[in-house]
This record gives sequence, C-alpha cells and structure tokens, in this order.
Amino acid sequence: MILLHRITPFFMAAFVAAGFSILIFVPSYTTLAMILLFLLPALLFARLLTWEIKRLSFWIFLCTPMFFVLSSIFLLLFLEQTSVEIILALVVSLGVWLYAENLFSFYHLPSAYQAYALEYLSLAIYLLSSFFFTSGAFATQLFLQLPAWVPALAVFWAVLFATTGMFWVSKVAQEISTPFAFIGALILSEFYVVLTFLPTSFMSNAAIFTVLLYLFLGLSRAHVLEKLSSVVLRRYLLIGSIFLLIVLATARWF
Repeated sequence: MILLHRITPFFMAAFVAAGFSILIFVPSYTTLAMILLFLLPALLFARLLTWEIKRLSFWIFLCTPMFFVLSSIFLLLFLEQTSVEIILALVVSLGVWLYAENLFSFYHLPSAYQAYALEYLSLAIYLLSSFFFTSGAFATQLFLQLPAWVPALAVFWAVLFATTGMFWVSKVAQEISTPFAFIGALILSEFYVVLTFLPTSFMSNAAIFTVLLYLFLGLSRAHVLEKLSSVVLRRYLLIGSIFLLIVLATARWF
C-alpha cells in the first residue's frame, strides 16, 4: 500500500504536465485537459490524505494545490508566448510534485518529514497562486472592461482562503486567525482596487500585490506566533522594499 502512495506524487505531476501540454499544443481537447488537471489529481490527493473528509486538514491540503492549478490556468488564458506557457507548466508541475511529496512524508513516512516543510512550501504556493490569480483578474478586468469591484470580490475570497490556510498550517488557533484572515483579505482587496489605477501591465500589478500579500502573511504570522521583533520587522520590510523596487523599476509604464 505504501508503495502506491510513494509513486502518487509522480503521477500527480505527470497528469498536471500532460494537462498543460494539451492546453498549450492541442487546446481542442480541453475536456481531457481538465480531467488531467483537476479530476485525477484531486482523486489522488484525496487518496493520499486517506479520504478523511470530516477533517479540516483534508480540505486545506486538498484545496491548496487545486487552487494553485486553477490560478495558473487562469493566467495561462492571457499568455501569448509558448515559451512562457511552458515555463508556467513546469513551475506548476514541480510545485504539485513537491507539495504531494511532502504530504506523503507527513502522512505516511513521518520519520522522513522535514519539520516546517509544509508550512514554508504552503507559503510559496499561496504566493505563486496569488500572483497567477491576480494576474488573471487584472487581465480580465482590462479586456472585459469590468468595474474594479467585480474582480476585487474574487480576490477577497482568494486571499481569505490563502490567509486562512497559511494560519492553519502554522498552527494558529482559529479564533485568532479568523479576524486576521478576514481583515487581511479586506485590506488587500482594497489594495487590488488601488493598483488598477496604476499605468502598468497586469503582471506588474500582480507582482506588487503578491509582495504586499507576502508582507501581510509574514508579519501577521510572526505577530500571532509572538515572534515579531524589530529584527523580523526590518527583515520583512527590507525584502519587501527590494522586491517592490525591482518590480517598479522593471515595469512597463503606459
């Protein structure tokens, strides 16, 4: 039985890579691509998580990679260069494999599990998902000429899920994490609306939004875990400022 679980991460990544390949090179087979990207990986993840559908951990661990895949497809719809699409497919396939590999160790081989691996990996996946999802949201608003509040609602729920999941995997009590998650989602949704007024591309706006989410998740997590100090604060502000400067300096201004 454990051998089947052992090879499950490989098949998950293979299915995701195959689904992306179909979307990129033979998009007429969209139904098959969706089966490979969502149905089969979801079933394999559920099996890896031993079908414990009554536990919150099951849904957090299941929905995190599925949202990762969904948000990447959202971005894929607006990409024009095949090389960039292939890079996106490789990044997502690798992310799914790493996440599934660590879940396997956590559930079925605890002696091989590295402490805090899922916590830091979840943070990386949530940030990438944020970038992918908000890129798609900014692009949708641009091309469909939607009012800013429409995609902002979707961004609110996406950020609420990401912050809730991040606090949960960090073992923060729900009564403490829920207000932080809700307020953070509300504030970041407002930042999303503000960013729509910048004369920059949708990917630049998404990159700025992701840096803001990184700052919020990092600082709020440190605060609730009582690890926030002047050193930690300076580190996050320095890293965030550097990334913001890089994004703003390299962005195309219209």
